[in-house]
Amino acid sequence: MRKTKLLFATFILLAVAGCASGVKFPSAPLSNTDTPQGKQAAYDTNGDGKADYFTYADNSGRITVIAYDYANKGAPDSFVNLDEQPNSRCRHLFIILDGVAFDVVKEFYDAGHLRMFYPPSRLVAPFPAMTDLAVEDALGDIPCPALEASYYDRVTGAAAGGQWNYLLQKNAPASRLITYRQWVPLDALAYFSPWLIFKHEIHGAKSALDRHDTQDVIFYSAGCAGMGTGNGKEGHVRCLELTERMINQVTLETRGMVKFTIIADHGHTYTKPARLDLPGLLRKKGWHPGNHLDAPKDFVMPEFGDVTYAAFYTHDAAALAADLAAIEGVELAVYQADGKISLVSRRGNALISERNGRYKYEPQGGDVLQLNDIVAKLRAEGKVDDSGFIDDRALLEATAAHLYPDPLRRLWRAFNGMVENVPDVIVSIEDNYYAGSANYAFLVKLNSTHGGLNYKNSLAFAMSTAGPLPPVMRSEDIPKNLGAVLGRPFPPCKSGKP
Repeated sequence: MRKTKLLFATFILLAVAGCASGVKFPSAPLSNTDTPQGKQAAYDTNGDGKADYFTYADNSGRITVIAYDYANKGAPDSFVNLDEQPNSRCRHLFIILDGVAFDVVKEFYDAGHLRMFYPPSRLVAPFPAMTDLAVEDALGDIPCPALEASYYDRVTGAAAGGQWNYLLQKNAPASRLITYRQWVPLDALAYFSPWLIFKHEIHGAKSALDRHDTQDVIFYSAGCAGMGTGNGKEGHVRCLELTERMINQVTLETRGMVKFTIIADHGHTYTKPARLDLPGLLRKKGWHPGNHLDAPKDFVMPEFGDVTYAAFYTHDAAALAADLAAIEGVELAVYQADGKISLVSRRGNALISERNGRYKYEPQGGDVLQLNDIVAKLRAEGKVDDSGFIDDRALLEATAAHLYPDPLRRLWRAFNGMVENVPDVIVSIEDNYYAGSANYAFLVKLNSTHGGLNYKNSLAFAMSTAGPLPPVMRSEDIPKNLGAVLGRPFPPCKSGKP
């Protein structure tokens, strides 16, 4: 039986490899030259050893002009101004790279890459910083049933979901809006052979664009998640490099008549973690893990992905949160009671309130979220009212580079309007630990993960060639802001799937 499984896995890998034709665009130019039109990069795209395609960067370093040597005379004779290609006439490839952090993309961009794009914007993921939640926000879709594919069903009173829910995308309603996503059962291979899968996906995304059956093509990459999980920052840089080559190839082939937007769903810790056995540690404190909530100290903790957060369903949220917060490796525990969010940690406690879209932070011994100085500055700027409620957008912008980006709204929303099956307690876990399946971590190389409230986990990016995006956004701001740049609704009402 074991041999049969290995043969089957090998067959799948070989089949995927056969589909993953390489991107043809060169990885580096033949030369870089300063010209009156701007800084020129010359490429040999047909392999004859001579330059036949050229890009030109303006004074800001952004590539705004491309050119071709159609006459084969060793010099460009046909020029295209990319900014003059109207968004209304151009097609649009929207790329979701799973888990690539803002700082990684900013460093890549500053090194001279992806320069057809306007500078990357900071994109704050929801909390927990998980793919289903962030993609639903970015595509403006309906709420997910739960934080992950495994959860506690409030209606049936039992643990629900799991692998079948994941395979059928039951926790990802927005999957119907995605034009190209690899066959979901292959996602497991994205953690065993992530580079093979990512190359396969890049080919699939380009093939979806080449069909010319829809103006907007939405592409999600699971292979990028595997590259980050197994290889950390270096894995994500490789993904960016191949993505850039594919974008250059499409631009070459279409004379700039395709616009591109790239986002990530969340950040990544880029830290090798150790497993935090929360059910076992809570059992020592008198709690009883299981699939139902019968006795006062029963709890249900779905263990699906290996991530830096955990959700709990229980009858006594306050007591469970207190015991969780006392565990080394738990950054903070949160629950909702009496119309407020309560934060509990070894560094102190705090309360969060909401009123008409504004949020109030009340430390209860210790500045848990390290917001006191920021709130004081915003108060001096008139952004805090007499009752202590803070202007929402002002707080977002003030905390975009903070240890905890946009923490008040994200924590509030985790219990109000994010999902249907709301947990009673959610914990954010320190970067050098994770919670989840022990079997998964045994099988998969785990050098990075995500999910928690802090900067590394939470700060993703967004960038587009269609126009500049606001420098700071939430995932849920993407439809409005990108639609304004494109000059049409985004996402389109239909996915464009064949």
